[in-house]
Amino acid sequence: MRTSDPIPDSVLDDVRSSARTPAVAWIRRGAVALLGMIVLAGLTGLLGVYSMTAHASGGGYQLDLEYPRIARPGLNIPWNLTVRRPGGFTEPVVIAVESDYFDMFESQGWTPEPSAETSDADRTYMTLDPPPGDTLTLGFDAYVQPSSQTGASGSVSVYEDGIDVVTAHFTTWLVP
Repeated sequence: MRTSDPIPDSVLDDVRSSARTPAVAWIRRGAVALLGMIVLAGLTGLLGVYSMTAHASGGGYQLDLEYPRIARPGLNIPWNLTVRRPGGFTEPVVIAVESDYFDMFESQGWTPEPSAETSDADRTYMTLDPPPGDTLTLGFDAYVQPSSQTGASGSVSVYEDGIDVVTAHFTTWLVP
């Protein structure tokens, strides 16, 4: 430094400031607002597991299925089927479910365990012994695989004599 040079007030005096345009400022504000909304959604639990109930009736049966409408990888999910038949069940009940839907889950098992189980290219058929009374319940204990990234749609039916007598449809969305 020469003796004739003025002494700087700050070491940052010669650092050039970047030009901030109004467009850049609005982009930054928008990004901060979006990040804030995501954090707020997470804090309020909106990014967790949300269940819905699908209803269907026909062929003398009523189906009510509680299933995960929105879920996240690694979390437990509800999947509970209730089948009602006025007058009760006299024969084993065959429940048919789309196999591809369950690929996104790590299964802990069915409750109650089916007395027989078989499958074809598209569906799994579970035979359940007739319960006492007019209500059969079937629960699926599972969680979403951590590697699952997309949701799936499926259906569940009461299957008698080679046909679906009643079917409920459902869709699960996965969020990160």
